[in-house]
Formats: sequence, structure tokens, C-alpha cells
Amino acid sequence: MIAVAVVVPPALVVNALRVLATETFTRWEVGRTNDPNGLSREHRKELAVLGLESIRPRSSGVQLLEQARLPDGSRAFDERELSHMRDVRRVFGAALLAQLVALAAVAALALALFRTRLRAAVPRALLAGALATLAVAALAVPVILLGFDGFFTRFHEVFFQGDSWRFSDTDTLIRVYPEAFWVDVSRFAAALTVAQAILVAVAAWLWLRAMRRRHG
Repeated sequence: MIAVAVVVPPALVVNALRVLATETFTRWEVGRTNDPNGLSREHRKELAVLGLESIRPRSSGVQLLEQARLPDGSRAFDERELSHMRDVRRVFGAALLAQLVALAAVAALALALFRTRLRAAVPRALLAGALATLAVAALAVPVILLGFDGFFTRFHEVFFQGDSWRFSDTDTLIRVYPEAFWVDVSRFAAALTVAQAILVAVAAWLWLRAMRRRHG
């Protein structure tokens, strides 16, 4: 059941991203910061929600952003920004799909094992995966909290080509999603991932204990 243990950490991270990739969280988070260039909070919230909707797999995609306008009537996003959002949509969609495929495969494997004498391997694998998640978090969280700029740079270098993700402070993407936004997203994602890992670990441990008592 190594496959189960390996899938648990990234699955929990994607779960956290699913929770944060909502209109409610986006509006709340964007409303906590101001644009030094004068774009109102309400306008920034609307653009942020459009950006969120544009990366959803079943939405109209970046076409939503092509129609967005600033208060002076000019286009909100230039071609470079639109190209980056296409890349974000691709990466986000791939993460969601990979999670679903992996979970389906693991569930089928776990069900097959559960019908044999190896059924205890299922909760053991879940416990191992949860503990592995907590171990990774113990290493990653300090990096995110103390060296966010480095973490942010490494992340984008892995998933995006060249400097396609670098923008100036006057670009709309930065005005709508400033660094403070991504700092909070990273912190909330880490907290949600750790909380899930603890719940999975406790549930797996209780499951194992119940099985031992039943067959003890």
C-alpha cells in the first residue's frame, strides 16, 4: 500500500487548494489589502473573482479576462497576463484531475485489499501518509513563513517557463493579487493541509485499534 501513503500528502494539499479557490475566500482576502495605484477594493474583488473563474476547468477560461476592463475603460489584462493565466489554468486543472485519478485508483486498490487478510494495510498506509504529510509540513512551513520570496520563486520556476510569471507592480495581476494575497494563501493552505493530516492520522489510528480489538 505504498501507493496510498504516497498519494496522501499531495491529495491533502490539493484539497486545501480546492477550499481556498472559492469566491468567498477570494473576496475576503482581496478585501484585506489596498491597491497603491488607486484601484478600488470592489473593482479588485470583481477582477479577482473573474481570475478565479477563468482557471476553473469547466469555465469559459481566459476569455472572461479578455473582456475585463479598468475604470478608465482600458483592458484590465494585457496579452502577457492572459498568457500566464492560461498557464495557471492548465496547471490547476492538471492538479485537480491528477488528484481525482489517483484517489480513484487508490480507492480501488484499497477495496481489493480490504477483502483479503491484508485489510489492515489500508489504515496503516493512511497513517503513514498522514505522518509523512506532517513531516513534510514541519520542514516546509518554516520555509514558507521565513523565506516566502524564495519559496514563491522556486514554485513558479517548477511549474512555469522562464520569466513568464514575473510582472511589475503596475500590472493588473499584481494589483489584484499582491504578494500579501499569496502569503496568506500559502499559510492557509499549509494550515488546512496539516489539519487534514491530523484528522486522517487520528482516524487511521482509531481504525487500526478497532481492528486489533476485533481480531485480538
